[in-house]
Amino acid sequence: MKVERLLRTLEPSLVLFLGDFEVIGQTISHYKITEKLGEGGMGVVYKAEDTRLKRTVALKFLPKGLEAHEPERARFLQEAQAASALNHPNICAIHTLGEHEDQQFIDMEYVDGKTLRQLIPIQKIEDAITYAIRIGEALEEAHSHGIVHRDVKPDNVMVTARNQVKVMDFGLAKLKGSLKLTKTSSTVGTLAYMAPEQIQGGEADARSDIFSFGIVLYEMLTGHLPFRGEHEAAILYSVVNEEPVPVANYRPESSPDLNRIIRRALEKDPWDRYQSVADMVSELRKVLKESTRVVRPPTPQRAERPAEPDASGAVDHRRVGTAKHVLLLAIGIASILSIVVLYFLLFRTRTVELNPDMKFQTLQLSFTEISYSGISADGNWIAFPAADANGKWDVYYMNIAVGEPHRVTFDSSLNVNRNASADISFDGGMIVYSRFNPAINNSDAYVIPSIGGRAKKIIDDCNGARWSPDGSRIGYMRRTGRGRLQVWSVRPDGSDQQMELLDTLAGNGRICTAWSRSGDAIAWLRTFPAGYQEVMRRDLTTGKESQLTFDRKNIDEVCWASNDQIIFSSNKSGNTNLWMVPASGGQSVQITKGSGPDVGMSISANGKRLLYIQRQEAGHLWLGRTDGSGCRQITTDERNIVWPTFSPDAQQIAFGMSDNDPLKPWSHIYICDREGSNRRQITTGEEIAQWPSWSPDGRRIAFYRLRSGQPLDSAIVYTVDPADPGTPRPLGRGLVSHWIDSATLRIFNPYTNSGSRVTLDETSTPVETRDSLSLWPMRDGKNVLLLDVRPGKAGWYVAPARGGRIPDGAVPRKLLSYIVPPTLSPDQKYFYYSLGDNLLRRVPLSDGNAEPLPGTFPGLFAMFSLSRDGKEIVYSDRRVNAKLVLIENVFK
Repeated sequence: MKVERLLRTLEPSLVLFLGDFEVIGQTISHYKITEKLGEGGMGVVYKAEDTRLKRTVALKFLPKGLEAHEPERARFLQEAQAASALNHPNICAIHTLGEHEDQQFIDMEYVDGKTLRQLIPIQKIEDAITYAIRIGEALEEAHSHGIVHRDVKPDNVMVTARNQVKVMDFGLAKLKGSLKLTKTSSTVGTLAYMAPEQIQGGEADARSDIFSFGIVLYEMLTGHLPFRGEHEAAILYSVVNEEPVPVANYRPESSPDLNRIIRRALEKDPWDRYQSVADMVSELRKVLKESTRVVRPPTPQRAERPAEPDASGAVDHRRVGTAKHVLLLAIGIASILSIVVLYFLLFRTRTVELNPDMKFQTLQLSFTEISYSGISADGNWIAFPAADANGKWDVYYMNIAVGEPHRVTFDSSLNVNRNASADISFDGGMIVYSRFNPAINNSDAYVIPSIGGRAKKIIDDCNGARWSPDGSRIGYMRRTGRGRLQVWSVRPDGSDQQMELLDTLAGNGRICTAWSRSGDAIAWLRTFPAGYQEVMRRDLTTGKESQLTFDRKNIDEVCWASNDQIIFSSNKSGNTNLWMVPASGGQSVQITKGSGPDVGMSISANGKRLLYIQRQEAGHLWLGRTDGSGCRQITTDERNIVWPTFSPDAQQIAFGMSDNDPLKPWSHIYICDREGSNRRQITTGEEIAQWPSWSPDGRRIAFYRLRSGQPLDSAIVYTVDPADPGTPRPLGRGLVSHWIDSATLRIFNPYTNSGSRVTLDETSTPVETRDSLSLWPMRDGKNVLLLDVRPGKAGWYVAPARGGRIPDGAVPRKLLSYIVPPTLSPDQKYFYYSLGDNLLRRVPLSDGNAEPLPGTFPGLFAMFSLSRDGKEIVYSDRRVNAKLVLIENVFK
């Protein structure tokens, strides 16, 4: 998160800038405001005409509302003082400091051009070095005046139409001997460009600017940041602890000297870096000189004189023989080099290029909910899971030319998870597909003839089943208890299961594999601890492993084309689009460029047809009565809403909400009124915040939070005051179980089989008593609910209890064979649940006989909440708005 965003979160009153509608076209002092140029945490900038001097200028205003905030006012004045002391062609000039109606502003040079951010990556290495030299010269000038910029980044560097570089915004500069200014609850500078000593609270000096300067140079050359993360904590960790991917991995043509300069600039210890920017600029000039030097042919040498006789008149034949050997050796080396060059010219793999005339076709289907699909080897048939008008999911088979889907399965897998898939065998005769199993909260894999017939289950508890190229095996994936990825394969009849690889480095995140066309290698997605994915490759014969992408972005799917291009879905460009990268490694090339999200690819064996899904996930809040009457949708925007829960008085609803792009996994906790109005966000950051739970008195909300890609045992439970969110308070590791009373919360850890009881008395240290993960004590103290997730025993049980524990010898009685979120009636006599079929069911704890409630609940998923009187229900539906898109002739 940038500092500006952090300020918006922590101090909303500090970001009330001048309203655009109030100033555009107005004259302030003798400046006529013409347009807004931008804004940040330290000011808003407008383009203006100086009516006195008849020149175009830029006016930077102190954020409105900060005139009386002395530290911010001092920082603003410090910027003007620092920058006005500098006079250099590569530094934006400050003209004067003005004031209008008690509002301070700076009149500065208007730079007509683009930010360096808009030009990155720089295509020519020489251009990147030239820009870097100009930036370095500007910093050298500032440092010579005792000024440290402290916020060097591409956004603060402008490049004019004449290719002149201007370093902007010395608003975070620190004059030697000036008052040290800080910002409460924030860190000065932009995290991804800060030096380790800045992050760790140390003193920033010229060497800190050198570190930031090195990051800018790295990004200019590669288009990537050397230190990245999905949220501020991950970025901080990366800057302080991780080493960047070498520039040569992205730009093999870069010189060793240039790579050495960048490595030295990015040293963690300031004493290991350049001690002055002048030294770094000097070495950059040498590299630029070497890269642009004209290589002249060698000057012709005079022919060697023949061997002369010695004093006795004899010729030294040893010297003659040595010369002949040298000549023969040179001829041999030249011949070998010629053969090598000829081989690479004639036989090396040509660079695969996209076809500029590729054709896109959206397939006309009556379905709006479609999951991951497969295309036949000849590219004429597709198989896809889809939901009908009643929300029933099945697999359909369709000839693309005819366009009439044929329903293949009739098992109505109900609540299909987002990884539901279908894939066609090479000969087109069989389909492998996934069917959701609520007993394990995951999918099983089935095979069925493509013309329909009897389906056969071949694998339990798996994801992403795909045929091998020759149709002899089916590959699939599983997760270990700690989230490690396993890739297995099995014969189509379910026999001969073999583990192909175990990714011991992977975190808990998106999973997908792809076979090479020869079947001797696998590409898969590795999720790193920070939550991003990279495309990996492993040779199944040698076990050799290689990483193909280095973007630190989210990736959804991979497929392997016959020309050895690996196609993947990534949000590296901002939107989720399709990309391709050579299976041997190299530069990625973007295939689709729309708003997306583009996911779920499958390519025909001849590489001529590529099928993918444009898919958005959305959910809305619904409110109704538990008898099924009066159900109505109370939210309308296309966001993904989950885990709604009533406040104790049923006047407010807390819920989790995320983006409809599946590759933007972070979510936040929101609150709205019971009719969906007055929405407000109470958590921030690029993390997953879910499962809100109100305390009985309504004064607190508990929820869990973790980074994308982390296993659930890394989740931390927090509480927050819904009326005044501020900074959430951490309670302990685990998930929210339930509130025992308004001051005591039970949390549990799903992997360590442990729970804890935490008191919220802020005057004392929280006290924890270890309990079983699976116990939900009842209010009467006589019974407990028990969740069992073991295969064959999965489900909910009720058992007698003493002191919140099951006594020895007690036998739990099974209530439900499904793993669903626990929802008890307010009187704790019933266990309510849904299987995603628009029906609400309940199980009396007294006898365990499940019964459906009358009426239907449109779109009812597994996530809902009951009012305290048990008469109302709030729930979220789950919708997938998808369409299948076909690309013809992807490659040249």
